[in-house]
Amino acid sequence: MPKQAKTIDYLRLFASSSKELISEKFYDVMDNDSLDLSKYNETCNEITVSDPKDRVIIICKKFLNFLENSVVLYDENAEYDVSILLNYWIYDKLIAIYGAKNIEKIRFAFSALQFAWDYYKYTPKNISYHNKCKPNFDVVNHQDWEKRKELYDYYVDYKTLHGTASTISSKCEEYYRIIKKKISLYEYFNKHCSPIKKSCPEFFEKCEPYNPESFIYSLPCHNKITQEFASPEAAKRDHASQEPARQVLQSETSYDTASTPETSEIGTKVGHSVLGVAPVLLISTALYRYTPIGSWIRGIGGNRTNSISYMNGGEMEGFLPNPQESGDMLFGDTGNYISYQPM
Repeated sequence: MPKQAKTIDYLRLFASSSKELISEKFYDVMDNDSLDLSKYNETCNEITVSDPKDRVIIICKKFLNFLENSVVLYDENAEYDVSILLNYWIYDKLIAIYGAKNIEKIRFAFSALQFAWDYYKYTPKNISYHNKCKPNFDVVNHQDWEKRKELYDYYVDYKTLHGTASTISSKCEEYYRIIKKKISLYEYFNKHCSPIKKSCPEFFEKCEPYNPESFIYSLPCHNKITQEFASPEAAKRDHASQEPARQVLQSETSYDTASTPETSEIGTKVGHSVLGVAPVLLISTALYRYTPIGSWIRGIGGNRTNSISYMNGGEMEGFLPNPQESGDMLFGDTGNYISYQPM
């Protein structure tokens, strides 16, 4: 019989994480090394994997612990699939152990974790959740897995990024730059997903509506950031327009003529402005309104006046000015959870 151990409160771990984005919070919780995982010794110590076995055993224990105790984090109607995040977390850890080129060792380790998933006996609180969270090597085994992971992480984090950048001025520039970096990611997958979608991630269609190019110009700090780069970009364009004439002049005189200071690059670099730490109240507001964490934190708060129960309902008016603006709920009953539906 597996050893009895104290139940892990994943809601509290998630709420207490210092990370702001949902995907980052998930990986942060999975990386927690302060948990009592002795309950899973019997199952995970028996797995057969390539050395260093002890490091894979730790992954096994964390995986089983999450599977058994975190069912409340999953809902079939949720906008995103926790099992995909879980598989990417496992794959990332195994690559760190064996290296990206040792695919067979990684595949073997996935098989061992599948065995542990099947062998470990407990009563699932949600059968479909248990079945869905089986380690699946095929989900993550792609040469561009890092880009796929980045895309799915962005999909999970979209509402936090967009909502916070739109409403909290002190965070706008930071999140704007995060969002802007995803433009090249979408260009990559648009190229690989059209017209043949064989090499396209299964979840790409869900991600398509959140292409940054469709909304980044509407963020409050867009004009400020583009103006910061206006002068250097203008200089670069001016330099580019002068380049053909300079090349013609050089070809008419001598190929060995060295360029003069007048023909050197005009462009200059503008440093990124350093953002201050956002006020705690504003950040908290964003977390409550744009992530599932609001309902979880209020669930932890018990029966306090302004708390909202994350499981069995409760007062919402004490915290949100208009509970109905949250729309459909993400985690659990639609009457009891804050929406996490992407805009």
